[in-house]
Amino acid sequence: MTTNPSPPPRRPWLGWTIFTLGLLLVGLWNLDGPQMWWDEGWTLSVARHWAEQGHYGRLRLDEPVTAGLSASYTTTLPVGISMRIFGVGLWQGRLFGVFCSVGVVLLLAALAQQLYGRGAAVATTFVALAMTMHPQIHPILQGRQVLAEMPMLLYLLAGYLCLALSLSGRWWGLAPAALCLGTAWISKGQTMPFLVASLLVPLLVALFARRWRVAGGFALALIGSYAVAQSWPLLATLFLFNPNLPAEPVEGLLAVVAVVLTPFHRMFALRNMLLFGLPTLLGLAWGLWLLWREREQARVDDLDAAGWYMHLALLAFVGSWVAWFLVFSVGVPRYMATPVVVASMLVAELLRALTAGFQFGVSMERLIQLLTLRHPSWAGGGALLALFFVAAAMSFTGLTFVRFYAEDERAAQRVANALNALPDDTRIETYESELHFLLEHPYHFPQDQIHVDLNYRSLLGEQVEINYDPLVADPAYLVVGRFTRDNQLYEPILATDAFALAWEDGVYAVYRRVRERGRG
Repeated sequence: MTTNPSPPPRRPWLGWTIFTLGLLLVGLWNLDGPQMWWDEGWTLSVARHWAEQGHYGRLRLDEPVTAGLSASYTTTLPVGISMRIFGVGLWQGRLFGVFCSVGVVLLLAALAQQLYGRGAAVATTFVALAMTMHPQIHPILQGRQVLAEMPMLLYLLAGYLCLALSLSGRWWGLAPAALCLGTAWISKGQTMPFLVASLLVPLLVALFARRWRVAGGFALALIGSYAVAQSWPLLATLFLFNPNLPAEPVEGLLAVVAVVLTPFHRMFALRNMLLFGLPTLLGLAWGLWLLWREREQARVDDLDAAGWYMHLALLAFVGSWVAWFLVFSVGVPRYMATPVVVASMLVAELLRALTAGFQFGVSMERLIQLLTLRHPSWAGGGALLALFFVAAAMSFTGLTFVRFYAEDERAAQRVANALNALPDDTRIETYESELHFLLEHPYHFPQDQIHVDLNYRSLLGEQVEINYDPLVADPAYLVVGRFTRDNQLYEPILATDAFALAWEDGVYAVYRRVRERGRG
């Protein structure tokens, strides 16, 4: 008598290990090729100066100044550590972001599995990688630049995962949850109100339902994360910042990016959300329906109710951020990246419902029955909706990758190399911060308040007067790139005969100072 051999044991860790290594390879390929952003230039400069000189800040004419417009030290310091280990360079600076983006995808999968089951983990990674349609939103593309979103999301999702574990009976998770959530709190300026909402809403609901243990868990997470958020600046002041450097005040930034009520920007935000975040809106709506349908879970035993309350926390975070984006933000796609990525779990749950629990064969059969009118049903309509959104989102994401993933734009490096070949005492005026990271000569740039004034021009379309004299530092060269050209910072001085065009490379135009005869 023969028996069938037993199936080999499942090794999910092997599949996830291969997936992680593949994701790292995708993130690390051609890491110094994508064009440098103005935002990442500030962070790279501060990280470089800390790695080389121990000065956590910028340089203006080789004199130390504050870190200013760079990302939080929760992003900048790891970038500086990478440069201390591997040397100063662009790929070394971007390395931390790649590891963060891979960690974000894995944490999304782990949190989805904890809350919704194993199938949701795979579906969530699919949504996060194949249905995030804009380069400023996609976790891998954005992680290949030195920006604060991916590090913040790494801390945030790690905190949520530890909080979910603690509410499920592993109370040791509360301490790392508070540490990670408190670090996310200060990692990006927009995070705090939405993080507080995600902890406060389930806390209040748990109190109303008399689920004291759940309420205590969220209360401790809220208090602990606040304490951590207050402790980090104190530690940074003691060990990182130079207290002798005068601060550069920045006023009016909130009115430029965070509370914008003009009809144009409200329509702009709505258009971007409908174009690049429609799956998020549908996933949010479905998550709210599930929450209401299973509302009795809020009153069951504390351990059994943990998943329901964590689901509520995620909905509060995503929903409050999306509401701010639609009602108050300036509307640029980058500001919707965080809720879109986190909502990958909610979109995955919607796809589960539309595909009969990820039974694709059954879904296709129902879809065929609907299209041929042999046996139309609501299930067939759900399969059709899933097919439409997956196909559309994957098409947009594919086009995004084709356009931006293999980008190899090194004009900033070429311009910096040419300027670095000039005599050592050559002074350069430029507000293109990515060049600051690459230059070896003394350079000068405006005070940080100019950034707010320029945002009124670029984001709100207001032609405010800019009170800045580029000749104050007596530069020998002036470099104009995309940021200053679009904002017309140097247009007044270029309209005079103070500078003459020396050469152009990519988006950069380099101007040589025209000296009067007899004055050198």
